[in-house]
Amino acid sequence: MATGQFPTGTHTNTTLASVVGLLWSKKVNNFYRDVLKAASFFTDLSADFAAGAKSVYVPNVTQMTAYAKTTGAVVTLNQTTDTKVTLTLDTWYECSFAIEDKEADQILKQYSYMEMQMKNVAYSCAAAYEDAILALFTGFSQTVGASTAALADSNIRRAIQSLDEAKCPVEDRAFFLSPKMVWSDLMASMTPYGSYSYSPTSDPIMKGHVGYLRGIPVIMSERIGTVAGSEKGALVHKDAIVHASSGIRVQSNYIPQYLSTIVTADVRFGVVENRDTSGVWIKTATA
Repeated sequence: MATGQFPTGTHTNTTLASVVGLLWSKKVNNFYRDVLKAASFFTDLSADFAAGAKSVYVPNVTQMTAYAKTTGAVVTLNQTTDTKVTLTLDTWYECSFAIEDKEADQILKQYSYMEMQMKNVAYSCAAAYEDAILALFTGFSQTVGASTAALADSNIRRAIQSLDEAKCPVEDRAFFLSPKMVWSDLMASMTPYGSYSYSPTSDPIMKGHVGYLRGIPVIMSERIGTVAGSEKGALVHKDAIVHASSGIRVQSNYIPQYLSTIVTADVRFGVVENRDTSGVWIKTATA
């Protein structure tokens, strides 16, 4: 054999396959979760269903008119017709999985796989609830912006003006914006947004709150999607939408005839636009 010449026929992964160890890491890459924010912000009427009901009526009281009064003249009576908003708890979502005994015994115990997946199915149901609330943004009759343009300061001012003109309370307002709206539109042009400041808060009601825009909290939601080619952000008061749920229920049952454990999470909920003039759909380009 010549000096410096390596021999042929060395072992490979193929020839050593029966003795090469393959290990699973203790780390598990579970899927990323969005932080759910809408349900905690808008008015929750779940307690009204506690005694058992399919629907709850929210009365809309009509403002009366004041009339000039002259001495000796009778008063002018108001005869208003009140309306109502109906919140119906009739949407039902579930998320389930099953693992038979053989596979359950073979799963590495270090993963606590069953517990992890129980949390995952509960999250999936909660996310469906969140999406149903966010979907109502496009139902507001007041809109600003366009699907062909980025979020502009004029859109922000017009949205605030719309709520002010509707006499919507200044307290308990918030912008719900997508990451694109925050990082591509707002942050890309800080000069016209001098009143936008990054200031996270630990307030649980403002979970996901990333700053203020003209003094109003900005809640960034990764679940704000697109519709008809537009992002569906919004400026809202918490009473613009009302919702209720039965709560997220997770059940685990062993089915002997299948030697299997089935886990099911479910939630029943209802969402409805409550005050149309307390919300503004903010449209922007999707990219």
